[in-house]
Amino acid sequence: MEQISEIAQLIGSYGVSIIIVVIFLWDYIANKKKNLENQELIKNTLITVDKTSMTISNCLKEMQQQNLNTAKSLELLQNQMENTDKKIDILIEKR
Repeated sequence: MEQISEIAQLIGSYGVSIIIVVIFLWDYIANKKKNLENQELIKNTLITVDKTSMTISNCLKEMQQQNLNTAKSLELLQNQMENTDKKIDILIEKR
């Protein structure tokens, strides 16, 4: 019985302090867990952004190659049209 009264007296004397310490520890643990979850989310987001950047980079390289191919095709078409014009001019002069 004496031990119970001592415990009650300790709680009476230090109850507010104990409650504050318990709340502080609970808040610290909860925030630590949230921080770890946020760090994991940020890590996953950065990985996704990196993959997206690589995909965009590859698309831009393909577009650049397609533009070069289109430019070459247009150049060949222009040369062919010039040759055709010259041939037509030669045929017209012969008549």
